[in-house]
Amino acid sequence: MRLEDWIDRRHLEPAAQAAYLAAFAASPHSAIIIDNFLRPERLGALQRVFATEGRFETRHYAWKPSENPAEKSEIEVPTSVWRAAPASQRASTESVFAGAHPAYRLGDGILSHLKFTELLRSPEFMDFLQAATGIRPATLTGFVTRIMVGGQYIQPHSDFWRIRDLCGVYYASTGWQPGFGGRFRHCGPGPDLVPIDPLPNRLLLFEPRAECKHDVEPIVEAGASWQRWAFSLWFGTPAPPEP
Repeated sequence: MRLEDWIDRRHLEPAAQAAYLAAFAASPHSAIIIDNFLRPERLGALQRVFATEGRFETRHYAWKPSENPAEKSEIEVPTSVWRAAPASQRASTESVFAGAHPAYRLGDGILSHLKFTELLRSPEFMDFLQAATGIRPATLTGFVTRIMVGGQYIQPHSDFWRIRDLCGVYYASTGWQPGFGGRFRHCGPGPDLVPIDPLPNRLLLFEPRAECKHDVEPIVEAGASWQRWAFSLWFGTPAPPEP
């Protein structure tokens, strides 16, 4: 896998990677932002998945009971169960990629989507992550392609899990404005919320830590006609099979 076929070459320069590594180490959230991450034609192809070629299904998630509060995870539930649950038990609601529209099974966007996952799980990309953050996961362990629209949100939570080493969000949508909502927000450590604007071709990387929660603020009425297109990424060591 040739990283330069996908990633803007400026991010592959040793000086740039050294700057990312220093910024990651200095961040109280163990996080960095890399703008203009992919080559423009790669971004354009992935945007086709959201705009025309992909089939998305609305899903509702509630917090899954766990013996270890630090490893909080979500589970998909029926709409009726989600609506009846108290707000504290609702994790999120969003539209999730469920496959290609029949007319686009070999579309440029769908094929690019498959190749993007190959890039993200490749040893070469793990080398890039190590150069930029100091963390080298074994592989890509989770990948969700999602659309969020007006009224949708994700509750504060931590992505900490023993098999996770690094998490990411890659943004593909355009047209966001500050009054729309829909920002990823670091919720700790400390009392202040630190928002990340969902700008196109922006990659956010962060280390999952139990004390570092985050959320996605609700998309408000002003952003009712806007869609938040993003890929949620998890890197680490695959969990062993259950007996």
